[in-house]
Parts: sequence; C-alpha cells; structure tokens
Amino acid sequence: MNIKPFVLTASILALAACGDSAPDAAALRGANFISDQPGATITLSFAPDEMKVNGRVVNLYNGEYSVDGDKISFGPMATTMMMGPMDAMQTEQQYFQFLDAVETYDLAEGRLVLRDASGKELVFTQVAELPSDE
Repeated sequence: MNIKPFVLTASILALAACGDSAPDAAALRGANFISDQPGATITLSFAPDEMKVNGRVVNLYNGEYSVDGDKISFGPMATTMMMGPMDAMQTEQQYFQFLDAVETYDLAEGRLVLRDASGKELVFTQVAELPSDE
C-alpha cells in the first residue's frame, strides 16, 4: 500500500477545512455593541459607511478603526470631558488604554471579542439599538 497519496490527500483536506477563519469585517459596519463593566456600560458603534466608531462610557467618544483579516486597530479617540462616578471614570480610562492595545477581534453569534497581545479580552454583545441616554 502506498501511503504517500493518502497522506497528501488528508493534508489537503485538513487545510481546506481550516479555510479562512477571519471574521467578516463587513459585519461590523452599522453594528452596535454593549459591554457591562464595573461602574459603567460601554457602548461601541461602527459607522455603516465609513471606518469610524463612536460610543459612550462616561463620555462620548469617536475615532477611526482599520481591519485586516482578524487584525483590528483603533485610532486616537476624541472624547467629551465630563466627570462621572470614580469607578465609571476608572473603567473609561482602562477602556481607552485597552483600545490603544487591541490587536485582534472575533465576531460570531452576536459577540464581539477584542483582544490585545497579552490575550486580555473585552467582550461586547451586539444589540439592535443602543440604550438611550439618561
């Protein structure tokens, strides 16, 4: 029995099954997400027609993003400058620091997971509409 053709065929099938597992960047466009964190709910919205995001923690924020396969990066965020409860302000500061470090993302079944190089994750849930401002 010649095993080489079998091994070659099995290898090709295994590689084909892997396919391109990168998330569909188009699925981000126009999508809204929330993440409940200590002291604050973080909102994140992706513009439908340009590579921009906006949202709210304590302050409103907006900026640009770019995607290449499963790689995602966020540009500097412009924010309003309001004060809020100390735990919410700390969550906001940590969130913006995390956005600067995000390297990859995964979007599946209504969950957006952002990850930095160390493996730290922030998980968002997709929603049809963001909660109204209080």
